[in-house]
Parts: sequence; C-alpha cells; structure tokens
Amino acid sequence: MSWIKVSARAAAQDAKMPNRPLILLLVDDEPLREALRFSLETEGYAVATRPDGRPAAAVVIDDGGEALPAVEGLPTIVLTGDAERLLRRGVSGVSVVEKPLLGDALSERLSQILPHGGRV
Repeated sequence: MSWIKVSARAAAQDAKMPNRPLILLLVDDEPLREALRFSLETEGYAVATRPDGRPAAAVVIDDGGEALPAVEGLPTIVLTGDAERLLRRGVSGVSVVEKPLLGDALSERLSQILPHGGRV
C-alpha cells in the first residue's frame, strides 16, 4: 500500500474521531506492523508508521537487533524477544513488552503509560 493511501486513510479516520491518541509505530516487519496497526486502530488509537507531522502520544518500536532510534519526550514501548539484551546494550527509559505478543500486552502497556489510559 502506498504512503498516499495510508495517509488518506489516516486522515479519514482522524476526521471521524479527531481526539484519538496517535501511536507512532516503528516496525520494519510488514506483517507485524500491519497486524499491530489493525489491533491499535480497533482499540481506538490513530496509528502512523512514520513521522508525518502529527503530534504522537507514544512510540512503539520493534527491537529487531539493530540500534533503536532515539526518541525523546515521548513515552516509548520497545517490543523485544530479549529484554536482557536491551539491558546489556544500556537501553533505559523505555517500557518493554516481551515478544511473542500475548493477549493484550501492548494495549495494557499503552493504557499504563498514557495519560487517562490513552482514552479520550
């Protein structure tokens, strides 16, 4: 799907529910990214898969073993299969959700770190 179509879909959804918290979803694996997008949108969040100028409420990053992007000033959740490796790399100041994702682990963590549980 092209970025134009994704942006148009996000704009249409934001027009229907303008106060939805925006989650910036930085996940390289396309099937995982789309599954997470669907799940988060179903739960009432707006989702962007790259910075697009809208103010985000939180960032979700998949730890694929590479360097994590620097995100300052936003609550950040790192999805990882090896939390110990994050500690060894000196990653701090983030919330961690273990993979494989089970149940509502991501949405529960979002509700914990966002003001008002992420609800509008």
